[in-house]
Amino acid sequence: MNALEQLGRTILLCRDYSSDTVSDAQICQRFQSVRVLCAADKLNLSSRSGQTCLTTMVALLSRMGMQVSLAIPETSMIQQQLPFVGPLLRSSLLASSNRFIAGATVQQDDSRHKPDLIFVLGDSGIEDSSSPTWRLSGQEWCGRITQETTHAPSWASDWPIGAMVSAALAAGEAFKYVMRCLPLRNHEDHIFFEPSVASNWDFGSIGIREGELDLGEVDIVSAGAITQATLYALLRVPALRMRGRVFDDDVTAATNLNRNMLSVVSDVGSKKALLVASRCSPNFKFTPMHQRFSIEESRVQELAPYVLVGVDDIPSRWQVQRCASGVLIVSGTSHFSISSSCHVPGAPCSGCQHPVDDLGGPTAIPTISFISFWAGLAMAVRFIRHAVGAPYLVGRQHLWLTPLRMDQPHAALWSPVVPIPNCPVGCLSSRRIST
Repeated sequence: MNALEQLGRTILLCRDYSSDTVSDAQICQRFQSVRVLCAADKLNLSSRSGQTCLTTMVALLSRMGMQVSLAIPETSMIQQQLPFVGPLLRSSLLASSNRFIAGATVQQDDSRHKPDLIFVLGDSGIEDSSSPTWRLSGQEWCGRITQETTHAPSWASDWPIGAMVSAALAAGEAFKYVMRCLPLRNHEDHIFFEPSVASNWDFGSIGIREGELDLGEVDIVSAGAITQATLYALLRVPALRMRGRVFDDDVTAATNLNRNMLSVVSDVGSKKALLVASRCSPNFKFTPMHQRFSIEESRVQELAPYVLVGVDDIPSRWQVQRCASGVLIVSGTSHFSISSSCHVPGAPCSGCQHPVDDLGGPTAIPTISFISFWAGLAMAVRFIRHAVGAPYLVGRQHLWLTPLRMDQPHAALWSPVVPIPNCPVGCLSSRRIST
């Protein structure tokens, strides 16, 4: 295995805009030549949110093949930050060098090598900010990055969602830097990759009672990139528990490493369902089902009250929707955008949301770490909100998000799902308008 193979889907995504004159090897080399400095002081690493922000950022950058330098003190892990392992934060991050993508190193800061980009947690001090620099800050449900010189608030929360938002925003800036270094097919496309002076995202705050949070029974269809990102996010929520099944008949491939947040190089060849179930234990009790979800299976054992679907194949979503009797949450990606929606009994279903199959598409789907991560994070938030009785209102049943330019007002579009008379699932909502 080599980085060119492991980053194959990321390179394919770059082909949306990169010039045909640049080779795959050159694109790969461009990613692997980027040096990113991540800086934080002890105060900003003394909370779950601060540690989550840093580890998530390192994971997303590494899965793009970049070289990460750390200017951080050693400190104890407050909680597990899988797939990073070990009791000490800095040591665990350093041990992840080459573990996600071949040649993607994680090292202690070496002042002899000037970074291309710098990301600073909260109000941490840095010695040199001559390279493009962003500060990452946030609260429980929202995250922000800014190039403003004023110090941002320090990380202090136990709740991790805003921390992961900030990390994903930072990863997007690192990707755009790579694209600015590549020749583009059309000069006017540079607008998509301009650096953001400041960007933020807010999932909407809700109150969560302290103590153990039990999300109950859940069935997960696909153990791939999106649901791994969902579980990665949920594993960071304090005292969260759930149980259920994971359906997937696939094995981990080298090309999955660019985005599968719970997978490492040594997992290549392993069954995805078993990998996810074992890596989430003991927090989550999952039964791995090394098989594709089928209607026949649902007849043997009814689906759980919550079903998470992370497959981009639209007919597969229809099939699960036909069998679901509770809450169905679906997330998917399309190049540089994500789609996330929730469907409850009696409301417009996933067939109403996606009534047409995407025929004739490429067998290898273009993907990248931070886009798949956004899709999984959005799914995790919807799941938590439903489980605690605070779902989004009807006007936010569906989210279409394009994370490249989160500094722009139209990067996100919330909308209801409208029932259609020719719904391929034939849901109750669609039948009502047909009669």
